[in-house]
Formats: sequence, structure tokens, C-alpha cells
Amino acid sequence: MTFRARRRSLDFSNIEPLPFFDVSKTKPRRYRPWKAGKYNMTMGIRKMPEEDWLVIDNKYEEEQSFRRYLLENQRDGVMQVRPCAEEACEEALDCIVNFLIKRYPSQFQYPKGKSGYIYNGITNRTFKVTKPYEQHPLEVAAQLAMEDINLLMKGSGQDARNYYLQASFSMAPAGWYISERIGWPLWKIHSPVPIWDVKLRTAMEKFFLGLKVSSPVQRNNYFIQTNDTMFQQEPFADSLPTPPRIEEIRIRCERQTLRRLPRTRAVIFLVRTYLIPMTDLRDEKDSIYCLRSAIEAWPEEIAKYKGRHVWAAVFRFWCKEVLGDYAPEGMGNNGVGVPAEEFERKQCVDGGRVRTAGARM
Repeated sequence: MTFRARRRSLDFSNIEPLPFFDVSKTKPRRYRPWKAGKYNMTMGIRKMPEEDWLVIDNKYEEEQSFRRYLLENQRDGVMQVRPCAEEACEEALDCIVNFLIKRYPSQFQYPKGKSGYIYNGITNRTFKVTKPYEQHPLEVAAQLAMEDINLLMKGSGQDARNYYLQASFSMAPAGWYISERIGWPLWKIHSPVPIWDVKLRTAMEKFFLGLKVSSPVQRNNYFIQTNDTMFQQEPFADSLPTPPRIEEIRIRCERQTLRRLPRTRAVIFLVRTYLIPMTDLRDEKDSIYCLRSAIEAWPEEIAKYKGRHVWAAVFRFWCKEVLGDYAPEGMGNNGVGVPAEEFERKQCVDGGRVRTAGARM
């Protein structure tokens, strides 16, 4: 490739195939993206290993069944595409197909005698992945990957330097309607988040402008909710008639990846959402301790935005019951005193450094 040449597709030739991958035995990744101590709103971005772009686990069939249900019954609520994003959707599908064929050869193949199709061996379904399509490319991509798929494009709105959400398949909205958000610029998507405009807007806009095809990144985020609803369109409750039980509280944990597509130059933003029962942390005293410390450190405006007042009393009582006077070695009760690298060793999964941020799209 010459200096002036532009890559026309993502290159997955160097990723390691997993020919003996067993979906049924692969548990969802275990993320604990919180940090004890002072609250600090950051983007929390770290490099993403190429082979980790699309991740599959034993929730695949369950979640794909739910995706098909939403496509059949709430299509406009789960998928939106603006005309300017059609080519980007085609490119996204092409990249997702190429990755899955290479990374998971036992689960995804090009069927013999059916040129232009991909076979999904997990769901036993075959999809046309070249023109003329039998389903919309974004609809097909969503029935192959486990992540929600968002495509943001530069200069397709009033501000030629801003990025706008122009296509989305979102099985796991966190208190918003994709039919309302489609076409919004980044700043408007994040406008409900307190202090985001001051702390992160400039940095995030510069990041999107500078994101390179060769430099995919990832980050994590989390939220606390009082139900087990994945497809949460309505805003989370600001009050409840009775306090939630600890068994009802979920940690809504997200793994987000961002990368630039080489042909259309769109940014593909993928989000995998995990709903973790709070009680699953019972045997993880360090995690509980750090989560409590992080939550108590939220500034008041962030705490209100995240609904802490709805579930905090129940959460605090449970923490006291489980932890008593426990504190991780080298840390006082104020949640400080342990070197950052030690926290990362204990808390982080998937490599790199995980920091929390106050928002997701």
C-alpha cells in the first residue's frame, strides 16, 4: 500500500482463528469497571486487540432470539437507518462477516453452492451478505454479532466537523428511544449527562476526528438499575413505591468499541451490554468495596442522574451486611491508599486500564 493509498477494507488476516471454540462453554466476560476513590470523569479509552473486536459467549442464542423478536414486533424501536448511512451499513456488514468467518470458523462459514451468503451455525440461519440483499445489511449484521451497532458519520448534519448518529441497531437502550436519537450529533446525545459538556465534550470531539482505521479502541461503562430489563426505552424510574430488593438490583455493564471504517470513513461504535445481578458479587469483597467507594464518590449531580437515591439505602445495607469492616489490604476506609496498578490487577478484565465515565450513547 502506497503512502497515498487508502485501505478499502479492514484487514483481519493476522487474527488467530478459534477452530475449536465452544459457544456453550464460553461464559460472558467478567467486567468490573469501577474504581475506588475520587470520582473522575474520563473517556477511559484503551487499545483494543484486533481479535477482541466481536466477542461471542453462551448468551448468543438467547440474545439472538430476542433480537429477532424485536425486529418482528418493534422494528422501528430497535433499528433506525438514515439514507446517508446506507453505504456505511453495507461496509459494516462486510467487515463483521469477514471477522466472524476468520475468528470463528466452526460457527460461521460461506456455504458451498451459495455464493454471497453466510451460514450462522449457532442459530442455523443463512443470510445474503451481498447485493441484492434479502434483508437490510444492518439487520443482517445484528443477527451475526452480539453487540449493538451504531454508525456515526462526519459532516452529515449542520456542523461539518461534528459526528452524527446515522444508523443504529440497539437491543439494549439505556433509558432512551433510538427513533428520537437518530440523526443527533454527539453533543446532543450526551447533553443529559451532568458536567459532560465541560469535562469531555472537547476531548471526545477531537478523538472522533482523529480516530484512525488502524487504531481501534475500547472502553467500559456501568450503571445501576432496579430491574432486569435489557430493552429499556423508558427513562429509569426516579422513584419507586417501595424500595427495591437487593435481588432486583442489576449492574448494567457495557463494553464499548470504536473504530473507523476505511471506505466510508464512518465510525462504528459497538456496545455489548451485560446485566449482572448485584448479589453475584457477594463473594467478591474487593469488588463490592470498590463499587461502594465509587458510588459514594459520585458528585451530587452525577448521583441524581444515575438514580442513586432510588436504590442507595438497600445497596448500603447489603454492603454493610456482606463486608462488615472489611477493607482491601493497604486501603483505609476512605477508599484510597492502594496504588493504581494494584487496583487494575484486581479489578480489570480484558487487559489495559479500565476507568469509569458518566455516559454512554
